[in-house]
Amino acid sequence: MGKKRQRRSVLKKGVCIAEDRISQLPDEILVYILSSLTVEEASYTSILSRRWRSLWTCIDRLDFDATEPLDEVASKYKLRKKYLRWVNSTLQMCKEQTLSQFRICFDLDKYAQYDIDKWLEFAFSRKVQRLELDLRIEEDYPRDFNNCYAFPARLLGLGDSAHSSSSKPHSDKLQIHPLVQQNFKSLKMLLLKSVNVTGQVLEFFLHNCPFIETMVVHESGTLVNLEVVGPSLKLRHLEIWYCRNVESLKICDTNLVTLGTSSGRLEVLTLDACFSLEELEHYNFPILAKLKKFVFITFRCTLRWKGQSLLGCTSIIRAAPQLKEFEIQVTSSLLTEKRKCKKGIRWPLPHLKVVKLWGIYSGVLNLELVRYFLENAVALEKVIIDPTEPIFCPHPLTPENIKVLQTSRNRAKLQLEREVPQAIELVIL
Repeated sequence: MGKKRQRRSVLKKGVCIAEDRISQLPDEILVYILSSLTVEEASYTSILSRRWRSLWTCIDRLDFDATEPLDEVASKYKLRKKYLRWVNSTLQMCKEQTLSQFRICFDLDKYAQYDIDKWLEFAFSRKVQRLELDLRIEEDYPRDFNNCYAFPARLLGLGDSAHSSSSKPHSDKLQIHPLVQQNFKSLKMLLLKSVNVTGQVLEFFLHNCPFIETMVVHESGTLVNLEVVGPSLKLRHLEIWYCRNVESLKICDTNLVTLGTSSGRLEVLTLDACFSLEELEHYNFPILAKLKKFVFITFRCTLRWKGQSLLGCTSIIRAAPQLKEFEIQVTSSLLTEKRKCKKGIRWPLPHLKVVKLWGIYSGVLNLELVRYFLENAVALEKVIIDPTEPIFCPHPLTPENIKVLQTSRNRAKLQLEREVPQAIELVIL
């Protein structure tokens, strides 16, 4: 009876009270819903009621996105201080012990080094899975590399060298920061924009984070050399954009699916491919204006279909106008296919001087590649043919292997001496 009287009194006043079904949900579901919001949006719910006051502090996705006010007053020093205080105070209230995402999106530079270092320690101590530092001024306005925040290699027990290490240190052998120790291994995605990071740091994550699948680096001034090597790597997507000091990028024997780069100073690119060469021939690579040497590595498995050609690997040339040296390595290629030579897509190669074909037994494969370069490379000076296995084998060659190699050399000499002009040096090893 009491409820009916209350309902009547409300109706008499012309007020309709809606039932609060959301607050009837358990805390776990409410926190899950709040985790889909930015930190700022989630914190607004604290004023709803006493129960909601601290729910937002349990979210596992910390997205500190402040790009909208940044567009309005990007140059104001007070706004940066306010952002730093906001993030620091929020992290002190955060109760969740594992983070699915930690994202910073604001105009910050080297003068925020101390605070950002502390944020990274916090994120790694919470076993963060997606780590994003987007510290750009604006999307189309790059920061001077000298003013960029530098990723703290000391957290990982590494030095400050800008070059990648010749040996890949395992995490067990390094003096890693106590808050970071072992916790970084949950990382699945690493995105760094307007952050100075070295190849050594990136390679550390690649070789010590068993779940990392995506790595994106924009506008880093200290990235010079990077090696993505090894079938054990889980990396599927790699992007290196606007890192103007990159000189060498080596990608071999990996599970990589997508590669994006616009590294203007990249001079040496080594690419290990285990995909269809016919598809590669029509692939549009990003412009590599300074690339001087391209090494393409492939395996017999990519040539398992009858009639397939190696001409697809020449597609990189269309994106490398300054290319001087082209090398192709074919591993385990005991192919002696007989067919007509194919022709590749014509493209002028005004600077190409040296071509090396390594590990190719088939006379047709050698011949069509040599003809392609003779037709397009007006400055060609040297052609090197080496039928031996590119990967070193400790076992001595069998008599059968020796016979196959000699037959390949004889075939190359017979075919190519008639094709290659005397002005171009032909070397058959």
